[in-house]
Amino acid sequence: IFLALGAWRISRKSVLTRSSHAIQALGSTTVLCVDKTGTLTVNQMSVSKIFAGTDFYDFNPHETDHLPENFHELVEFSILASQRDPFDPMEKSLKEFGDKTLSETEHLHDDWQLVHEYPLSEKLLAMSHVWQSPDGEDYIIATKGAPEAVADLCHFNRAEIDKLSSNISLMAKDGLRIIGVANGSFKKPDLPHEQHDFHFEFLGLVGFLDPVRIQVPPAVEECYQAGIRVVMITGDYPGTAKNIAKTIGLKNPEEVITGPELDEMSDDDLKKRVMEVNIFARMVPEMKLRLVEVLKSNGEIVAMTGDGVNDAPALKSAQIGISMGGRGTDVAREAS
Repeated sequence: IFLALGAWRISRKSVLTRSSHAIQALGSTTVLCVDKTGTLTVNQMSVSKIFAGTDFYDFNPHETDHLPENFHELVEFSILASQRDPFDPMEKSLKEFGDKTLSETEHLHDDWQLVHEYPLSEKLLAMSHVWQSPDGEDYIIATKGAPEAVADLCHFNRAEIDKLSSNISLMAKDGLRIIGVANGSFKKPDLPHEQHDFHFEFLGLVGFLDPVRIQVPPAVEECYQAGIRVVMITGDYPGTAKNIAKTIGLKNPEEVITGPELDEMSDDDLKKRVMEVNIFARMVPEMKLRLVEVLKSNGEIVAMTGDGVNDAPALKSAQIGISMGGRGTDVAREAS
């Protein structure tokens, strides 16, 4: 009866209970694991700052729609590396930005044909589109993704990587979500199996503003008052995650573990580190599951939020799986 009363009570706050055991565990929660994009932030992105060559450009849509010539190619290929009719908030913002700033130029290509797509993968956080222009003999390649992945495709040397990292940090301190953009070309007819087989030229960086939800800082503070530790798990750049952590009042915001660092840790080392680190950046889905398992092995009662298909294993593993009803996938809701 008490579990039913608990389910009824939280239903009045628009939360549905799938498992009564979750109600039992709810009051014992010690750690809340949350995604950043769409959970801590509103997931309504807009292009805020771009970098090409040696120059930064801050875009204010209320003041100007003029874009200097040296940034045109960067925006052109960021759009070509996206879906033609996008649904992803980032790609939508790129298309809107291009329509606003490049409408009077030759850099929008509605008549180009998409030949092939190289999707994002866990091994390489970048995607490429291969295009054929009506009057071109070669294929045109457009790539976007995590800056370090795009730099890898462009075969950056150590000095170039250090310079890029410096520019990324300048953008990340504003809390921007950052991608790198590159282009290339390829002789017909046979396309390679991997993106690494193309010769790419780095074009620049695009930074997106995704504001923090106004309810989040007081909610984080409420969790702390209730004795619940909050852990952020994100695929974003570490600098961006740190800035968001400071904005929402997350404890110990300077300590970050990245996906590659986590991969190299033993379970024993990770057990020790998760006791003091609250930010996990550049994470892929299976790493979320490993984190949940390690937290549980430390005796924590874990609540995990998620909305995608790839979140399902971690949602299932956590004592309390929390899926998003309005915008989440059916798989996530079934697993939670």
